[in-house]
Amino acid sequence: MNVAMLNRRASEANRLKSAEAMRVSEIRYRRLFEAARDGILILDPDTRKIVDANPFMSELLGYPHEELLGKELWEIGLLKDEEASRAAFRELQEKHFIRYEDLPLQTETGQRRDVEFVSNIYKEDGQNIIQCNIRDITERKQTTDALHLAKDQLADQTAKLEGLVVERTAKLQETIAELQAFSYSVSHDLRAPLRSMQGFAKILVDDYSSKLDEQGVTYLQQIIRSSARLDRLIQDVLSYSKVLHVKALVRPVALDGLVRDIIATYPNGHKAEFHVHGKLPTVIGNEAFLTQCFSNLLGNASKFVAAGTVPRVEIRAEDLEPSMVRVWIEDNGIGIAPENHQRVFRMFERINLAAEYEGTGIGLTIVRKAAERMGAQVGFESELGKGSRFWIQLQKG
Repeated sequence: MNVAMLNRRASEANRLKSAEAMRVSEIRYRRLFEAARDGILILDPDTRKIVDANPFMSELLGYPHEELLGKELWEIGLLKDEEASRAAFRELQEKHFIRYEDLPLQTETGQRRDVEFVSNIYKEDGQNIIQCNIRDITERKQTTDALHLAKDQLADQTAKLEGLVVERTAKLQETIAELQAFSYSVSHDLRAPLRSMQGFAKILVDDYSSKLDEQGVTYLQQIIRSSARLDRLIQDVLSYSKVLHVKALVRPVALDGLVRDIIATYPNGHKAEFHVHGKLPTVIGNEAFLTQCFSNLLGNASKFVAAGTVPRVEIRAEDLEPSMVRVWIEDNGIGIAPENHQRVFRMFERINLAAEYEGTGIGLTIVRKAAERMGAQVGFESELGKGSRFWIQLQKG
């Protein structure tokens, strides 16, 4: 066998192998073509007519496969009309690729679908072929439209809610201002007749007690004591109103001098022992508000002690960070039960019996509000029977 014959046989074997590979490739492509869950159309680039369509395309449009063949895209509802089809083909010829992300499509029964359309030109056996891929995005578009609608509705509701909040906040602020002004006015106006009542009761006790029996004198003394308690309550309400109304101008305040001056105002007969540890720092605050805070905290620390116990109050400062300081007021008093901790700073809350410890239930509320107005913080630690440790945290001056 000569070389030429061997070459011919080798060439024939290669041809057969290539043909088999081509057949296998075509089978694989056909299977993919027919199994695809996207619509696929093959078009003649000269006539723009459909020469092949996969089964999903018939399923999507409702046309039998035979009815799709030989039609142009606009005839199956994929493009608006023949002119739109010509324009799409001109673009395809220029760019070799076109894409429409949201293209309306109408099925044979008139049902509208939204599709994503991609078309390109490629060579097959030396000839141009146009392939169009059509993906049904109707559900995706409905979901997107629903999300956009929900977003718009949410934005509209948010705007309405914000407007309502602004309106109601303005009304609430107006009401609060009126109530504050009313409470201040009533408290201020109550003091005049109350002091008059106190004065007349004292005159009766001083000048006419000899004309009254023991029970009458006792009644007058109860009037004097009750009016004194009411006067303290009114003064505390006025103090609270002032804390709310006065501008909280802050500046450096020498806390050491302020606290020692408050302690010095206690009468010599006051049994409490006050100990200031070291020199208290200069802080940023409002001097009037700080006076209110420490007067109430020191007063409570020296008042709420068990019978027979000498009140002992320790005052010290603790550096928390370079710019903050916490001032502690520690006492040896009766302490506060855990279940009462949440009530401590509330208005008119009396944790202890009024018969045992005098008070109006406003003092610590004033402390809390004054601290807030200065941008400070206030808190405490306490156990029943083991005393209390109140603190106020301020910025260093």
